[in-house]
Amino acid sequence: MIASIAAKEMRALLRDGRLSGLGLVLVLLLAAVLVSAVHQRQVAEQERHQVEAAARAQWDHQGDRNPHRAAHFGLYAFKPQLPLASVDPGIHARTGQALWLEPHKRNMALHAPAADAAPSMGLGDFTPAFVLLALVPLLLAVLGHGSVTQEREQGTLRMLHACGMRGVPLVLGKWLGLCASVALVLAPAALVAGWLLAARQGAAEAAMLLAALGAYYATWAAVTVGVSSRCRTSRGALLVLLALWVGWVFIVPRLAASTVEALAPLPTGEAFWAGIQRDIDQGLPGEGSAAQRMKAFDAQLLADNGVARLEDLPFGANAKRRLFRDAYATKVYALHFGQLWDTQAQQQYLLRWLTAVSPYAPMRAVTSALAGTDLAHQQHFEEAAEQYRERFTALVDEWDLQATQGVTSFESRYAGNALWQAIPEWTYTPPGIGFALRHSAADWAALAAWLLAALTALCLGARRLNP
Repeated sequence: MIASIAAKEMRALLRDGRLSGLGLVLVLLLAAVLVSAVHQRQVAEQERHQVEAAARAQWDHQGDRNPHRAAHFGLYAFKPQLPLASVDPGIHARTGQALWLEPHKRNMALHAPAADAAPSMGLGDFTPAFVLLALVPLLLAVLGHGSVTQEREQGTLRMLHACGMRGVPLVLGKWLGLCASVALVLAPAALVAGWLLAARQGAAEAAMLLAALGAYYATWAAVTVGVSSRCRTSRGALLVLLALWVGWVFIVPRLAASTVEALAPLPTGEAFWAGIQRDIDQGLPGEGSAAQRMKAFDAQLLADNGVARLEDLPFGANAKRRLFRDAYATKVYALHFGQLWDTQAQQQYLLRWLTAVSPYAPMRAVTSALAGTDLAHQQHFEEAAEQYRERFTALVDEWDLQATQGVTSFESRYAGNALWQAIPEWTYTPPGIGFALRHSAADWAALAAWLLAALTALCLGARRLNP
């Protein structure tokens, strides 16, 4: 019975010019936006490789100079984009694409794409994710708002009721027919997108995205049919669905973001860096100031080596002291950056609860996680870059430590290209799909809960379906 109703609904929608017309427009729009986004990503990745190679070549051929001064020349760590970043750029446009790595200091990511965008881009990004997550649900609402109300308006619902047709099979058939019709229209675009993404080592992520989209569209279809079954007229159902669409897609995320910013604000840049400098200069509680720490370190260093002056040490005193200072600074930076990440995690937690009234928010979080453009992936990249910074600056200082004796001048030149080229190149491997699934588990659960709640409400409402 349900299959027959679904087939009848699907035939009716296929005969309706709205499905073919609106569906074709949407598919062409999605294809155009996706192809453009994939091309932009390819260009960006090519530019990243070129800049990365140029920056490394500059480092490798600095010539003879003091190793510590060479370390201050610095290296760059660039973040690659995963294939699905073409679909959902997430926070990528507002976060930096590269980190400048230098001694003594941990930096924020630089060169955010939004900084170079035209002013109109601030009005909102038109991405494949917006088409998939916002416009397809609108198509479902336009196509399915009259699925039950038209039966009521034409009098066929009363006839079906008189023939013993129960409400649950009817609405489930309508729901399946609506889902199948939209899936048929989107199938060509899905195949093209799958080919574009899977060919670039994103097959697993693309498959999970398709599964999430299926649950997401099924939720919207259930809401659409449910609203249609409760409204008396098709016009009223369409108005209710449009109101839900505007609220869930636009209003709820923005109100939630404003609320989260008020409840758990991030520190200003000035306060953040000032706190780090204060803890380095004055020391963490109970650990003494920078001068006190260095005095105690010098005394211990002289005692351990049995000499009275730093000049008499059998290794580079300045390099040894730098390693000590940098180790303490690294601890302070890790503490403050950890607190910053914790605050951002708290914001995400609050945002997840405040947007639980909308299926759009968890789906957007799932998409950005699979695309590698969420906060968790950004943190993973920055932590990996920080570990590389610590390693490469320590290698330079350890060479200085072993190649010199006593106190040496910064004006001395005793290292060349061989040392710079001996530093391992920066390589970053983004985490796999398991990382994305772990950090978006709550959003997957919310998406599943929405689907279950929508189907439950649809069936419960169908039992009281009034012809």
